Amino acid sequence: MKKRLLQTSLLVIILGLMWIPSLREALGTESSFASNYDHTYTFNVQYRNRFSQFSHKLYISVPPSLYDYYHSKSHITYSDGDYSKFVTPSAFESIAESIQNVTRDMPYSDEQFANAVLMLVHQVPYVIGDMKYPVETLVDNSGKCDTLSLLAASIMKAGGLDVVLLYYKGLSPSHMNVGVYLPYAPVYRTWWMTPTGYEYDNKTYWMAECTSIGEWKVGDQPDLLAGAKPEIISLENCEKSSPAQISSSLDSPLIPSSISINLSSENSSIGGGEPTLTISGSTSPVYSGKSVVMYVKYDGSYYDTFRTASTDDLGNYSLTWNFTSTGTYYIRTSWSGASNYAGADSETLTVFVGSYSYQSVVEDEAPGYYLNAGPDDAYARAYVARPISQIVRKQEFLNSNVTGKDVLLSGEFVVLGSRQNTTMQKSEQTITIPRTEYRVRLPGSRQWITITRPEQTITIPIEQPVNQFGFILQHNGEDNYSASVRVLDDNNVSQITEQLDGNNATFINASMSTTENTWYKVEARMSEDEITAKLYDENGTLLKNIVARNDAMSISESGIMMTYDANAVIAFKNLKAETIDQPTPAPPVVDNQVPANALELLVPYIGLTILLAVAAATIAYIKKRKRVTEDQTVESYQQAF
Repeated sequence: MKKRLLQTSLLVIILGLMWIPSLREALGTESSFASNYDHTYTFNVQYRNRFSQFSHKLYISVPPSLYDYYHSKSHITYSDGDYSKFVTPSAFESIAESIQNVTRDMPYSDEQFANAVLMLVHQVPYVIGDMKYPVETLVDNSGKCDTLSLLAASIMKAGGLDVVLLYYKGLSPSHMNVGVYLPYAPVYRTWWMTPTGYEYDNKTYWMAECTSIGEWKVGDQPDLLAGAKPEIISLENCEKSSPAQISSSLDSPLIPSSISINLSSENSSIGGGEPTLTISGSTSPVYSGKSVVMYVKYDGSYYDTFRTASTDDLGNYSLTWNFTSTGTYYIRTSWSGASNYAGADSETLTVFVGSYSYQSVVEDEAPGYYLNAGPDDAYARAYVARPISQIVRKQEFLNSNVTGKDVLLSGEFVVLGSRQNTTMQKSEQTITIPRTEYRVRLPGSRQWITITRPEQTITIPIEQPVNQFGFILQHNGEDNYSASVRVLDDNNVSQITEQLDGNNATFINASMSTTENTWYKVEARMSEDEITAKLYDENGTLLKNIVARNDAMSISESGIMMTYDANAVIAFKNLKAETIDQPTPAPPVVDNQVPANALELLVPYIGLTILLAVAAATIAYIKKRKRVTEDQTVESYQQAF
């Protein structure tokens, strides 16, 4: 018994020593980067013979912008050949390169690479669903036979392999996998199977099954496909370039990175014939010559890629963006990372362009024109300048319901305008009235005469319009609040004015405390004790503050209002409505160079403590059992005699 207990104790200690590094590794994979989609895969490669295998881990990270880009693209197929447009090798170049860093110098390297890709794809669960792009399949971590095949084909093609899609339409249900060209019969296939291949374009493409129902290798054929004849789909029409790449790292976790974004009117032209804005920022860590892509979404439509730029020696980038329509734009930038650093997205800027324009309108013609009428007659006054209402509908940049006893609405804004355009703005408009002919019947006669009006130019006064926007926090009763950031129409302003007159609201007018082309931060807060509204400059200095004790529950609305010239552009970032009833824990300190945490560093000591405790408990148990055994032996001896 004692021997068995000692063996058990020793086994526990040995397993514990093995457990310590595995626990450290598990803790290391729990951390993820800000907002990125992260996964870890394993794959094996064989050296010289099929019995010598080496296992590797592949860490990948997908920025949300790349997922959103493909998710917003059309997923409709009109013919079988349309499947090729879903193959996106450019987005997977980093993954292909990471795998090839292992397989490149191995025997039959192309086959080894293809088998490693299949091992990776087999780890994605088979789930029946809609059509997806490979980036979506990877992020969702699910797919059916066609989407898994598109994922495998994208990685293989990114690694330089010649691949096609094999589409088995005659089966019920239909099926899809990949054909891989090799100039020889597969070597590492399952030994009891005859390799299956199909001739196409004077080449043999060997079957590669992508679903996870078996550990298929290149050349292996599932029994369900025996005798089936596939349609071969060429990938000549696959996507030629992707806006960005998935980040990957071999055998070591990726390190987080970041990218900033800023918006300014410097080197910009607002209100001109071709209005432009400057988008700039920097990456961290600093890398030069790295591509930065800008994604723009207009009024809730799909994201589109507008332009790319390269970072300079300090990691800075700058893009010029031309906007041609009024409305709301959502802008963010992204980079694909470098070395062992994951790619990252910037925060999203909300940019509102809502300029007014003018047009000449001819009112109903007034009767009784005379040939010698001057420019001040009714004919001239019929031409008036009217401001056209914004062609965009009601603009809300944040609309959220919040529940709690202490709520906060916060965000940052900047009003961008061209000072040059502001100084040159006119309070009058020049209108050219075209030459016109009229037929008039003479009074008391049946005779008609033709009156010709020559072309005239007149100048009339116009009123420059202004707009307002507001950060508005509203108490709807009990612990229910609504928070919004929006452009205010005349009706909104009237309602707020009535609330102010009735002492039911408290607002900061930020118009006199701000200047153009400078970022400001605002906060509106409602709690059981008080209601506050605050305005800060970009350095965090408090510029304006309103505090109302909430003794009387009459105040139901609070916030910040801002008047701006209609020809300006306003931008927002970090818009957020949240409940702050509970204290927010301090974020953990992360070393960008060494992705470790305090718990990870304590793992060896925790493990050693556990092992010592187990050993002590085992020894104590053995001693106790020994005493019991001795006592039982003495008792038995006494009873016998």
